[in-house]
Amino acid sequence: MSSRPTKRSRNGDIPPFGAPSDLETAIFQVNEPSSRTLPLTTVPTLVTFCDWRFVSCFKRLRKNSTLWDTRISPQLHLLPDSILFRLFAHLKKSHPEFLPHEFIVTYFLRGLSLSLSFDSLPGANKSTVLAIPRLNSQVRDLDLSGFSQLADDVLAKVVAQLHCLKSLILRNCTKAGSKTITAIVKSCPEIRSLNLSDTSVSPAAIAELLIAHGDQLEVLKIAGLQRWTDATFMAQLHPYVKEQQVSMPKLRTLKLRGLQLSDSSIDFLVSLSPNVRRLDISFTATKRPILFTSRRDLYSACAHLSAPPLEKLSVTSTPVVMSDLLLSITALSNLQTLSLGALGAVGSMGVASATALNDATLPKLTNVLQAFPNLRSVNLVSNSRLSKNSLFDFIQQVGRKCLYLNLAGITSMRSDALASLLPMDGTQPALETLILNNTSVGDDSGAYIACCCDLVRLEVEGTKFTSDGLFPIIDACPKLQILNLTSCRGVRIADRRRFFEVHSFSTVM
Repeated sequence: MSSRPTKRSRNGDIPPFGAPSDLETAIFQVNEPSSRTLPLTTVPTLVTFCDWRFVSCFKRLRKNSTLWDTRISPQLHLLPDSILFRLFAHLKKSHPEFLPHEFIVTYFLRGLSLSLSFDSLPGANKSTVLAIPRLNSQVRDLDLSGFSQLADDVLAKVVAQLHCLKSLILRNCTKAGSKTITAIVKSCPEIRSLNLSDTSVSPAAIAELLIAHGDQLEVLKIAGLQRWTDATFMAQLHPYVKEQQVSMPKLRTLKLRGLQLSDSSIDFLVSLSPNVRRLDISFTATKRPILFTSRRDLYSACAHLSAPPLEKLSVTSTPVVMSDLLLSITALSNLQTLSLGALGAVGSMGVASATALNDATLPKLTNVLQAFPNLRSVNLVSNSRLSKNSLFDFIQQVGRKCLYLNLAGITSMRSDALASLLPMDGTQPALETLILNNTSVGDDSGAYIACCCDLVRLEVEGTKFTSDGLFPIIDACPKLQILNLTSCRGVRIADRRRFFEVHSFSTVM
């Protein structure tokens, strides 16, 4: 599967349907120059085969202007929106450099969902975005993330003409601000999902949004907003939202990551969202938010509040009090994703024991989490106060049952802690992603990791692994696709190439 499709010498003509072709090797090579994927375990549909075939031949077809203009272009215009959306996604992944503004506008600005993220579509520009209302004013889901050069009034002009919008992603549109929010409030009555992370939206603009549409919002992401402090929050948002008695009963996802807010501000937003299921308050200044307060103390003061039915909780790099955190997690038995990375005072040299995840608190967390039936993902990155013994018990009782486990940056992590991955009662670990970057594990852990037969992604950047320790893992894990070997000096360049050529990897770093 590592060889490229054989070049044809028939002036770019497409072979007749059903004729012998290089499809068997071409369909998996959409990520040039030599990406690979796993063997198929199910039979794809004929439409899927057609998608793959078109993508693999795309550059050759584009170079044949006569064939493109007479046959391909008319057929693209006739494709149903659902197929065109999927085809566009494949092309953005495989040939983004062949998708300039003119091409995008001609073929792909239609359908109920549009994704023009600048990160995956460098050919898109201001003119592309301005063309959306003219060509597709009925779009419902729109992703414009990454357009950092678009001014606030440009984004507002576009949004003001899209009255059917239900979902809008403006992540990293750094100039989006009050004008854009006003346009959403006035022109998008059906808005349900908003991602405003890394924009210039102020607390006053969010107050305007919540007063108008807070009762119908289901997703609100306002991570990384600059100049958000408790002072600006309390002056520009809190009194107006409170006066209007705003609530967000339908909100399921709330992302406050990276906001410089403390407990009082976060408590207020969480109290407006009684049914939130996915909460991210990482990299904030929270210490003892309502969510982590004893139920008895909480209800005696606020009887109308109850713990939200969380499925995802992220408090990475926060100075939360561990005793409160453990008590709260005990009541969140429906958790599926838990991120507790780098707990403690952010950026300080010494982390107070009350806010650190250490050998005294990890066993308590292990006892709680081992009974959670739906837990699928745990992130303990950079909790440097953990020892191999507490990590062994955690991996054995909790980690091996998860699909995703991130232990990166735990400098005390040693190979013998991974012995907890050995088969237990005839069962193998369920792990599909294991991240061990910048730990002290090495070749001795190869036999343990090899027990994770369903492993798809393994990251061992900056570890002591050599080629000898990796071969047993690669041989025992047939589903392995992504292997991060950055800064693994014991792995020779020739062996990295061999891993890629001999085994079914999509990425070897």
